[in-house]
Amino acid sequence: RAHELTDIEASPPPGAAGLWRVLTVIAARITGLDDMTCGSSRWGDLQAEALAQGRFDPGKVNDYFDRYADRFDLFDLNRPWLQDPRLRDQCKTSSGVNKLVMSRPAGNNQVWFNHATALNPPPLPTEEAVFHLLTQLYYGPSGQCTPRQVGTLSGGNSKAGPLRRTISFHPVGTNVFESLVAGIPPAHHYATGGVDQAPWEADDLPDPTHLAPRPAGIGGVLTGRFQHAVLLHGSPDGAYVTDAWITWAWRDQEFPLEDPYLVYQQSKDGNRYARHADGNRALWRDFDALIMEDTGDNHAHRPLVLANVEDLRLFLLPDLRARAFGFDQDGQTRDKEWTVGLTPALLTLANEDGAPAAISTMRQTAERLESQLRYALRQAWIAINDPSNGDGKPARKDISEGPWPADGSFRYWPRAERLFWERVRTRTFDDAAQQFLKLALEVYDEVTDQAAVLPRGRRAVERKRSLIRLALKPNDKPND
Repeated sequence: RAHELTDIEASPPPGAAGLWRVLTVIAARITGLDDMTCGSSRWGDLQAEALAQGRFDPGKVNDYFDRYADRFDLFDLNRPWLQDPRLRDQCKTSSGVNKLVMSRPAGNNQVWFNHATALNPPPLPTEEAVFHLLTQLYYGPSGQCTPRQVGTLSGGNSKAGPLRRTISFHPVGTNVFESLVAGIPPAHHYATGGVDQAPWEADDLPDPTHLAPRPAGIGGVLTGRFQHAVLLHGSPDGAYVTDAWITWAWRDQEFPLEDPYLVYQQSKDGNRYARHADGNRALWRDFDALIMEDTGDNHAHRPLVLANVEDLRLFLLPDLRARAFGFDQDGQTRDKEWTVGLTPALLTLANEDGAPAAISTMRQTAERLESQLRYALRQAWIAINDPSNGDGKPARKDISEGPWPADGSFRYWPRAERLFWERVRTRTFDDAAQQFLKLALEVYDEVTDQAAVLPRGRRAVERKRSLIRLALKPNDKPND
């Protein structure tokens, strides 16, 4: 009944990103879009045919779930969904339910807004635990974990989950059916000669003493690269999760495989890596990387799935939006913030001559101006608080930047976002740079308004105001 559902609500956002990947595997199996032998043209025809049906075939849906009827029980004794029941015997101690929930305190991690103690952790409702299970599998930390011993093989550390610290982008149609079919990546891109299999589709539990299987196909790329093994312990009535085991799944190195929902870019050394999530970065600043290739100084490449939806221009493209799920983390244990965002239905811009490049230029200009705005505010603050009245050279390093740069960014970004989308919707790019400059100057004046009352403050504010304009002068280096 996906065609009857407008969308899916799931929390936290990292768990939602995992859920969409799981559902996409199932959608690919039901529609036959998991066929790695199909070339690009034939695969596109199959996707168009699936969309033309307007819904999933009920018979094929029933066939799939009948085939794996015993694999979708969260507390099944032999094959609990996405879990390993052997952890009860292979781990001397459990990890605790607090370890399952990344926003709860556990070990040495930071406390968000939750003070559940390790001595008496509150149980977790099962319907919430499902999403925390997905969050651990996709975004779990590297480093120390609950020790596990399998035969002679033992260890107390694990590698990071396949999506850790990333931001992923998913196409969103007018209903869940359209979103899922549009979000299926072309299977032939993942014909690696490995195993195209989701964990619940495997006949046997994985053997951690062997090498991890090489992932292939839709099932392999979306659900076959987990680095953690997890087991949930439920209450007698199954309404709550009261304990959990979280440990390593494999001891060998994982196979590199690019996820179809991530933006990939290049480091200064030319290495390709997935764009990291940043809790301070709004979604519109990534929009140009969703509609064009080789974007900006880091040569960003849009997600494979969003590049593929251009072929849907006769079906869904005018209505498609893109949803972002981000988790701002470090590579090991620090979890900062998770975010979610949704673009307008403007993905058709990818096919408009000159529009993607103009949008990218506008975004980069807006970012340069914000950076230069912060610099000007910092220099003005230092000048006002410098006994030499700002004439000291070099600038005093023992004076902090003060509160102005943060205040300026706080005021600038929301208004810049409104200006950006207004320009994109109206396709008005010619004077965008001057409009963003005007905004930056307005914010500068607002932040420094009180300081400019006295002559000393006014002098410093006016002298540093011109620094903002350097962002639009290609021959002058900003922050100079």
